[in-house]
Amino acid sequence: MVDLWEALVGPEIVVDQSVLQDHSVVVRDDHIEGIVPISQLPSEVTIRNLGPGFLTAGLVDIHTHGAVGRAFNEGDVAGNQQALAGLLHEGITTVLPTLASAPIEDLVHGLESLSAVQGVGGLPRIPGAHLEGPYFAQAQRGAQDAASLRNPSDGSIERLLDYADVIQMISFAPELPDAVALTERLVAEGIIAAAGHSDGRDEDLFACQRAGLSHVIHIYSGQSSTIRRGPWRYPGMLEATLVSDDLTVEMIGDGKHLPSTLMKLAHRCLAGRLCLVSDSTPGAGMADGSRYEMGRIEYLVEDGVGMTLDRSAFGGSTTLVSEMIPIVIAALGIGLAEAVAMVTSIPARAARLSDVGRIVPGFKADFALFDAQLRPRAVALAGQWQ
Repeated sequence: MVDLWEALVGPEIVVDQSVLQDHSVVVRDDHIEGIVPISQLPSEVTIRNLGPGFLTAGLVDIHTHGAVGRAFNEGDVAGNQQALAGLLHEGITTVLPTLASAPIEDLVHGLESLSAVQGVGGLPRIPGAHLEGPYFAQAQRGAQDAASLRNPSDGSIERLLDYADVIQMISFAPELPDAVALTERLVAEGIIAAAGHSDGRDEDLFACQRAGLSHVIHIYSGQSSTIRRGPWRYPGMLEATLVSDDLTVEMIGDGKHLPSTLMKLAHRCLAGRLCLVSDSTPGAGMADGSRYEMGRIEYLVEDGVGMTLDRSAFGGSTTLVSEMIPIVIAALGIGLAEAVAMVTSIPARAARLSDVGRIVPGFKADFALFDAQLRPRAVALAGQWQ
């Protein structure tokens, strides 16, 4: 095997909570060898000048339903490749392709088609799929297909777990029958148990946490809040999420799903464990007025976001995580390094990925290059620039 050394110079480098100037990332074959001042580079290393801008780790999206007109729910290998190529083009190098609630056999077909693109060259890394459903509460289903929702107690999980090696995460409502048993089963299979689309109370989330649940999907979206019974207040999923000490939590940072006040509240409570997800749909990259499908439901792109046709709920986002970086910097008043962590290292930790999402020695040489206005310019996967 040829031993290839290359030093990346030119842009400022976002490393954890710092932005380094006059430094270089040294890449050896497909991994990061080190970060050193340019003045200390060995003479024998090959220099690649990327020009000005910002270099980050390759972006990580753990909740995306598709892009550029194609949905992972289609169960179509060519469609998966098209959506994944669109994500890679925007600097997203690791993806948990997400399947919305659908009939069990449709989900199985979707998992089979995703297994066919795992490890395919020139596409983002796919550690596994994220099943968003079908075990959700009807009252908090949002744009999920009401006809496809089920209870974990009905035995259908066995069919899905025939494909456990293709699944990285399953999100479900913790208050449903046998939700704790489902959590225990997922943990035993090495699958991340996540809470979402729930109408439960805080004790429901806490019970599943004790069984190993570690993640909450899209805060505020599909989450119950405090209710009152007589004089007593009973916290819901939202409050339980905000006071948690160790959960990782998603937020859709498209500037459409949440106003800045709610985004700031989530950040104040969960900074360091709050990651951005696109919840992107086939509508990402499509013009207003376009229609798309996920599962067996049709949606509309309107005002730069996905909508159900009756406009009663958002139907996912049309904004990719690469585009969310400047949005959350403005909304939260945070610096570039913290915003980048929300789309790299924090989602990687949530998905239990140990070698992507950071520019540190030993990690995969996956990079996103942005210009001064934080627009994606180029992307590298395993050291190969696209």
